[in-house]
Amino acid sequence: MQNAKAIVSAYMNEVWVNRNIEAISKYISEEQFIQHNPHLDNGLAALQEFLPHLFNNLMPEGSWEIKRVIAEQDLVVVHSLAKPTPAALGMAVVDIFRVAGKKIVEHWDVTTDIPEKTVSGNPIV
Repeated sequence: MQNAKAIVSAYMNEVWVNRNIEAISKYISEEQFIQHNPHLDNGLAALQEFLPHLFNNLMPEGSWEIKRVIAEQDLVVVHSLAKPTPAALGMAVVDIFRVAGKKIVEHWDVTTDIPEKTVSGNPIV
């Protein structure tokens, strides 16, 4: 099995950071993709329909910056900063992926808005 961390890192950089929507099927399983995001359906097609809407309508000037990638066996966690516009504080995003073979087969995510300040003074991304 190819390294799960390398597969997810390549997916996040190519699809999310560089906004290469055509590359989705290179990384996401067509036969089996289980989605735990409450706003998306299972399957590759749902993601292929959603990302153009996200990138072109919701975040046309946006950016995605990967802060850290952590992996254990077939699970990979990516902690990112998503900004809808360059001036926005953005959102902290934690994605969890499960990889089988050479494809991503399962996805969970959690997001929270970046506050102007934190009680501790530490950033959340």
